Amino acid sequence: MERNVNKIIRKYPVDRLPTDLRTGLPAHGWVRIEIEPETEAAIPRRLSALIGSGENVHGDPEQVLAYIRSLREDR
Repeated sequence: MERNVNKIIRKYPVDRLPTDLRTGLPAHGWVRIEIEPETEAAIPRRLSALIGSGENVHGDPEQVLAYIRSLREDR
């Protein structure tokens, strides 16, 4: 079996295929089947739409600024 990043490619016996897939193929033999998932296109979002959507893990803005200032003072 050959594998690509998001694709599976296999040789498969015709007589084991579902009936609707056998139409037009010889009764016996092998076929090459490619299985590739369909992906939905990513919906572009503006960064500004994400502002305020997450939990503030760094404290209030004054705490953050105080921390940054303390880092600068060490230099």
